This record gives sequence, structure tokens and C-alpha cells, in this order.
Amino acid sequence: MKQQPEILWDKGSAYDLFTSLYILHRPEEYGLRPSWAAGVRSRLPIHLRDALERTQRVVYVPLAWLHALPEPKDAATVMEALKALSPEERLPALVFADKTDQQKVEQKNYLLSLNGKQRLTAQIERQITSYLPNQFRVTKEYLRTVFEAWVDREQFGNDLVLALEAYINNFFGEEEVRIKPAQEQALKDVQNLFREHDLLTVLETLSTGVRMESVSEFSTLIMAPSFWGAPFVFSDKLDDQTGIILFGARPEGTALIPGQLVPDELLNALKAIADPTRLRILHYLRENGPTNLSELAAILRLRPPTVIHHLQNLRLAGMISVTVSPKAERRYALRISGLDTTIYRLRIFLSGE
Repeated sequence: MKQQPEILWDKGSAYDLFTSLYILHRPEEYGLRPSWAAGVRSRLPIHLRDALERTQRVVYVPLAWLHALPEPKDAATVMEALKALSPEERLPALVFADKTDQQKVEQKNYLLSLNGKQRLTAQIERQITSYLPNQFRVTKEYLRTVFEAWVDREQFGNDLVLALEAYINNFFGEEEVRIKPAQEQALKDVQNLFREHDLLTVLETLSTGVRMESVSEFSTLIMAPSFWGAPFVFSDKLDDQTGIILFGARPEGTALIPGQLVPDELLNALKAIADPTRLRILHYLRENGPTNLSELAAILRLRPPTVIHHLQNLRLAGMISVTVSPKAERRYALRISGLDTTIYRLRIFLSGE
């Protein structure tokens, strides 16, 4: 049996700065009310709003770069670090940080070779697509956004700083104050969990059903809390021996939207099961056990992206578990405890306890 990785702890609201941006642009995927997310984005002037959208599409959540930041790893630290770089250096730093493995170096060199004299050709599109995870949904618009960012890195770097400053001033500065206590408490709670359970069990608990067997590849695993990421996990590989995981740190019953009465967990669960296709998926998993995406798509006679959408909703609700292995397709299984928890939460909410 392979030895469990050494766990190192990290924290900082800088992680949530980028996680919140990512989720605000994909509200339905993460159980956030779209109209509220649009309201937050609309606080920025249109040109900065557009720049912010381009930023989160190209940069994602730059875990490796964020981990390397000095304490206290908050929004101010992010802005100070970005301004210390020249505009054209900001995009490569966020995307690649200090990664030195051969594959990342080759990707970085290719993207740096792109210039404004080139057009976005089918060959360039194929090359960019080859750098993305297999399950990533690639569109023409996305490829053009990535291409334009890399051919004019100076403009992207200037827009990035202005857009992030506006986002912090208009929303995240206040949000940062709200979420910091939850991050601190979550870190203590998780450290206590590790005293009683093994790594895979703790990760499955934190993610509401993801069994991350892929972490066995690492000798060191860095873990940091994220208020906005719950109940999902964000992960990256720093090098061949080191991984980083951003785990959910939102207290039970606490909504992403300040002041919202109905807890996110309850609302998302009720939405998830109020759909005939999702009920069919749950029934199939109950009758047949763990299943991969291809099998589900064939049984349901739906395209894989459509099935992924339904699985995402069921994952958000805690109704299914997923096993992520290094060299195998993801497998999904029914999570009966998720249904029990939903019934319990509904009873508590209606009783006012």
C-alpha cells in the first residue's frame, strides 16, 4: 500500500478572490442564483466587466501562483504581486507560475511564441486544445479568447490589474471580511478530522462525495480552505511530487448570497431531484452500482455534455459520489446519505430549529 502524502496547510482569501470570479461567471454550475451573480458583475464598468470575464476564462484559478504568494495571501497581496510584474509577464506567471516539468515548459514556450502578426488558424486551435483536460468543453469563442490574450500579453496584463482592482473595490473587499472567519474555522475543523480519518475519507467528506484516489501520486499535498468553492474541490499539480487542493470551507447553512434565508445546500438538492432525467440517473445507479459517463450517456441516449450537466447538479446536491483515479475514467455512484441529509435539512428548515 502506498504511503499517505505529507499534508501541508495553507490559507488566504487570495484563493477565494479567483474562485469567486470563476463561480460568478458560471453561477448555474455552482448553485448560485444567476440574477444575483449578474448583479455583482454589473457593478463594474462594461469595459472592465468584459476584461474580468476574459481573465477568469484564460487564467482559471491559479493555484500554483497563489500558493507562492507571501503572507497574508489576501487581495492586497495579489495586487501587490501583480503590479511588481511587467504587464506582459502577468499572464505567463498566473498560468504557469514556476512549473518546470517538460510538458508545461513546452506549452508555455508555444503560447509565448504567438504574436499579433498571426491569425487564429485551425492548427493553432488544435494545439491550444491539446493543452486542455479531456473533459474540458472547448468552444471557438474560448479558443479565440485564449489566442488573443497570448498574442497581446501586455494589453491583457494591463486590463487584468484594472479589472481586479475594480472587482475588489466594488465587491470582494467587503466579501473578504465576511469569509475570513469561516476559512480560519474550516482549517481547524479539517485538521481535527485528520486526527480520526485517513486522507481519502477526509477529502470525500470535504467534497461531499469525491473519492480522489489520484492524490496517491503525490508525496506532498498542500491543502487550503475556500469559502466560495464549497462543496467542490479545485486542484492542481505543482510538480511530480506535489499537489495542491482547495477544499470547501463554507459553514453548514451559510449561503453564498449574504442574507439569503434558504440554505444553498437545501435549495440545490431540491432543484436537483426535481428533474426526471436526474431521477432516472439516481435510479440507474441504485440498480446497477458505480457507472462511468459513457455508460450513462448510452443508457439515457443523451450526449455526454448533457449527462455531465445533470451529474454536476447531482454532485452539487450531494446525491452522487465520484471516484477520480489516475488512469481510469471517473465512476459515479449513488450517495444515499445525500438523500437522507436533504430530508433532514428540509425538516430542520420547516420546523425553524
